[in-house]
Amino acid sequence: MKSYFGVFFLLLLSAFVAVGQSAATEKKDAEIYVWQRRWSPEIGEALMKARDAAAGFAVLSAEVAWTGDGSARTWRSEPDWNALKACGRPIGLVLRVGAWSGPFGADAPQIKTLVALAAERLAQARKNGIQLSELQIDFDCAESKLAGYQTWLTALRASVRPIPLVFTALPVWLRHAEFTGLARAADGFILQVHSLERPTSPVASFTLCDPMRAREWAKQASAVGVPFRIALPTYGYDVAFSSQGKFLGLEAEASREWPAGTRLLVVEANPSEMCRLAAEWATYRVPNYNGVLWFRLPVPNDGHNWPLPTLLAVLAGKTPQARLETEVSWSEPGLAEVSLVNRGETRVRTLPEIALTWSGTPLASDALGGYRLEDKTLRPSSTIEGGGLAPGQRRPIAWLRFSHETPFTASLLSTPPSP
Repeated sequence: MKSYFGVFFLLLLSAFVAVGQSAATEKKDAEIYVWQRRWSPEIGEALMKARDAAAGFAVLSAEVAWTGDGSARTWRSEPDWNALKACGRPIGLVLRVGAWSGPFGADAPQIKTLVALAAERLAQARKNGIQLSELQIDFDCAESKLAGYQTWLTALRASVRPIPLVFTALPVWLRHAEFTGLARAADGFILQVHSLERPTSPVASFTLCDPMRAREWAKQASAVGVPFRIALPTYGYDVAFSSQGKFLGLEAEASREWPAGTRLLVVEANPSEMCRLAAEWATYRVPNYNGVLWFRLPVPNDGHNWPLPTLLAVLAGKTPQARLETEVSWSEPGLAEVSLVNRGETRVRTLPEIALTWSGTPLASDALGGYRLEDKTLRPSSTIEGGGLAPGQRRPIAWLRFSHETPFTASLLSTPPSP
């Protein structure tokens, strides 16, 4: 009896171990675009921090723009190949191709340029010890030219085999009969459900990704019968309007000098909504769906993108939380310095009111960083500049000088809204 129980226990333990190993080695859904044009050590650090949560990375490798006479202007990336190898995840390369109206013949100079460029970039990756998972084509194709684009993909797919060839697709393409042939000319496609239509006024409603529309587009993509993934956004835009309400432009990757009086609105991908979408697709998979590609890898000083802790929380299936705290320090006797610290997982752009308490009368005081001091209360006079307060960042907001140290506290009167 004891021997039988021992065998049963070992079998049961083995089953639990097998289940645990299966869960630990289960393929992740989430891949991440690395879209930075200039590589820096910070990109390598971000890769290493994100690698445990990501199934792979899609790296911008080159961009092509066509001139009026049909010749190509080409920019090539110089990634840190050692960092890509060290991250230990599958690496895909992306070729970004600008708008072209044709011709799309198989012998046209343009497709020969793309085939040669693809071969060059793949060879460079192999030379640097990278075994590529795929080549991705991101082409600004007009809806009326999908059949011509199919000619390009057919030639590119033949030239890069056995490396899989995939392409990015816009939702409006799905309504065209030519899209099925286009999709079947590749090994799969990435449906980009994020975009920002040109705003008409500063009071219009903006969104980078409408979850309801994204769900419907996913169903349409599933019906094509070709493997696909979905690109979801992590970034945001500055939307600029003149003082008269005229649309001036968008900025999503850099800081721009706008005319005096410009009104800037920040439109961002909503982490809570994106987290729910990704979790929904992972749980209730539509046919042919193979996961999410997040655009783009967060790095420090990118004020138009989620901070890395926000993306990592979303990849873990958690809604990122905002958590501000106050800190009071005495850098020298009698000098109280108040700071605001972001202990949460998401960037904070809205300043809270803060109540101060002390005894006695300060000799001098000043509010900093978008605050004013009124009756022992720090009141915000502006939003947080410079992309907000990222997770882990500290911001000095006031100082008060006393003749000696005195009991002093700073407490939040309001909390930032959840993302």
